[in-house]
Amino acid sequence: MPSEGQSTDARPAPSYRAFCPVCKKAGRRFSSYGSAEHVAQGHADKYGHTTHVIDQYGIRVVGSDRTTGR
Repeated sequence: MPSEGQSTDARPAPSYRAFCPVCKKAGRRFSSYGSAEHVAQGHADKYGHTTHVIDQYGIRVVGSDRTTGR
């Protein structure tokens, strides 16, 4: 039984990561979407790969695709 002030559902805290499907790698976790998007853009610019942001469940965030120079 949860004590006072604790939630009954144990959802993970929101986190976001840059992910490159070409390299099959995900970056480190960020608590803000903007930071993960910035890292995804940096990878796209550096390597020319299309990248995107994934959430704590590994699901791609809609509209997060990043390409070179975008």
